[in-house]
Amino acid sequence: MLSVIPYKRLLNELNISYKALIIGVIGGYIGTLISLPLPWLLGALGLNLCIAFTNFKIEFSTKLLNPVFLMVGIILGGTLNVSLLYKIHLWIFSSIAMVVCTVVSTILAGYYFIKVCKFDKFIATLAALPGAFVPIAAALLEYGKKENHKQVLIPQATRVIFIVSFVPILFISKLGFSEIAGYNYENIYDLRYFLEIFFLIIICYLFSILLKKLSIPSPILVGAMALSGLFYTFEIVNSRFPDTVINIAFIFLGTALGSRLNGLKLKELFFYIFHGIIVCSILVVVAMVTAYFLQYLGFDFIPTFLSFAPGGIHEMVVISVAYNIDPIFVSYHHFLRILIIVAFLPFLLKKFGNNSIKKTKFK
Repeated sequence: MLSVIPYKRLLNELNISYKALIIGVIGGYIGTLISLPLPWLLGALGLNLCIAFTNFKIEFSTKLLNPVFLMVGIILGGTLNVSLLYKIHLWIFSSIAMVVCTVVSTILAGYYFIKVCKFDKFIATLAALPGAFVPIAAALLEYGKKENHKQVLIPQATRVIFIVSFVPILFISKLGFSEIAGYNYENIYDLRYFLEIFFLIIICYLFSILLKKLSIPSPILVGAMALSGLFYTFEIVNSRFPDTVINIAFIFLGTALGSRLNGLKLKELFFYIFHGIIVCSILVVVAMVTAYFLQYLGFDFIPTFLSFAPGGIHEMVVISVAYNIDPIFVSYHHFLRILIIVAFLPFLLKKFGNNSIKKTKFK
């Protein structure tokens, strides 16, 4: 059952997890210094991964993740705004292409992981999904066996880092250098702001309870993402979490993921990174081919490729702003891919539930 962690239990869970969280904070800060994509998430994951090669024992309580999933879902929903309503009818063909591209990418990458890396079908599919790193991680933490986490997390993290590193190089070579700065919403911290945030948290949490009763996987993340996306698109609310809150949520999530890689061997790490890069190359080719054919339907190649590149939604939107590409066009297509993947996860979990999944109870 979904519930808020009581105060005393919260302190107990933090006492179990504080070492991993401190490592996560340090890793996240290092991530910002080296300009890592999703620095607070991948930095926390990476440093906890490094600790996994030592004898230093770390633990993280997954009971702390429910509020994190709620915040991350609202953060993802906040990538949309009212401009989408006036433009979405122009993107019917690109929306259909996104569905096809996502399916083809997953099939090709999944086939590679099954045949070359000898992953089972469930893990191969999770590792192959061309986007939605956070929802995939959430599903893995809630349903996946701990010993399989490395087979999904390392290729997926490799994908994010590879794509976010590759795309700016491509843009600089084609369009020249442009200063890539942040893309932030300006919040006015008045009474209305806090009421809207409070309303979002409560309504998204209640919606997640409904999804839980309908047996939807990762109901908190899925519910918060879908409902907040709807509210932001229709401007029912406009307030968004500040960067500090977003960073804290990503530290918790990255720490949870990294602390589950204890026992990983260096040989395994290089194995998964190597094959993750090969799969990334496959995904990039599929995105480029899709963008190429969409040119015949009136879409420009560069904005379309940026929208179909299997990288992080926030990083791709930042690049779009730097190069005067419509950020709504880019964020919509990345959000659409996340929705496609999230919609596919229940089928995947149901199909392979008896073989590859060991559900973790979140209280």
